[in-house]
Amino acid sequence: MNHHVDHKIEAFVKKTKRPQLNVAIWDDGTQSHASYGFNQNINVDVFEIGSVGKTFTATLLAILARNGVVDIDDRVGKYCPNLPIVKDITLKQLVTHTSGLPSDPIKEINLSYSKFMSSVLSFNKSQIDDFLNAIKKPLKTGKFKYSNLGMALLGNILAECQGTTYEETVKKHLLDPLGMADTHVSGKAYNAQRLAKGHSASGKELPDFKWDGMEPAGVWRSTTNDMLQFLKAHLGCFGNDWKALLQETTSPVFNEAKMESIGFAWALGESQELGEIAWHNGGTFGQHSIVVCCRDKNMAIVILTNKVPKLWHSFFSGYSLESLSTGILKLLVTNKESIE
Repeated sequence: MNHHVDHKIEAFVKKTKRPQLNVAIWDDGTQSHASYGFNQNINVDVFEIGSVGKTFTATLLAILARNGVVDIDDRVGKYCPNLPIVKDITLKQLVTHTSGLPSDPIKEINLSYSKFMSSVLSFNKSQIDDFLNAIKKPLKTGKFKYSNLGMALLGNILAECQGTTYEETVKKHLLDPLGMADTHVSGKAYNAQRLAKGHSASGKELPDFKWDGMEPAGVWRSTTNDMLQFLKAHLGCFGNDWKALLQETTSPVFNEAKMESIGFAWALGESQELGEIAWHNGGTFGQHSIVVCCRDKNMAIVILTNKVPKLWHSFFSGYSLESLSTGILKLLVTNKESIE
């Protein structure tokens, strides 16, 4: 790892007291991996990636649409006639968080964090239909409103189209072709010694994450190596078919200016140093992740860590994972330009 990058990450880890933080970078043909942290264990390489897994669901939609299995403008009613409240929502609205669905299928909005955690860990798939059928007000579609529920509904529909489980269909169409053999939903798929243990912002160890039925919204586990494979596919390392498909998922879906930062699940942005970027972050009870892809510079970064920040939604603050990831990429670009 570049020593300027090392210094930047070590300062971040010291400031945020992350037990372990694993990083993988693709820099225009050069790949590097490193592990940091005050409690790091090089045998630990599997982290909960949280909502970064939404990009798998989004990619699956693009693949099945390309294969003619579904159309992104299909309405949910075609697949779920038992759910009248969502019958006119489209798959496109689900993948772009514009369906108007609430964030989570949990009725009590003002739950304490510990009660919310308990509700998630004891959740089962049948509660999704129960929750949806209990909604009385019409949904207001067309505006961005981040929804774990919407993404779960989408992934479960796509799995049912294939007559298999969500995990199996993602593995068949995405993970296996890209050689991502270390990416699974359940921690039981791994040797237990490899699993990172999550920690709260105050450093308390937290239970392993599960959310039965909500897997398409972000219940995957992975490694920095596997996730870098996924990002490299976006940059053309697995051929033009993958590159073209993934360019579709990381481009604006809507023609409206206020929606130009929304791809298929991906958040889209631009910076002077990096050009256009696609990114997604993720958080479970005790783990935190981010992936960033820069097509213009042929660069990508994955950061997986096992402690959540104090302010989960303080994106791009000075000491956020989001700011760290883009800061590293900008540093590499600047160093390259100064050498040239």
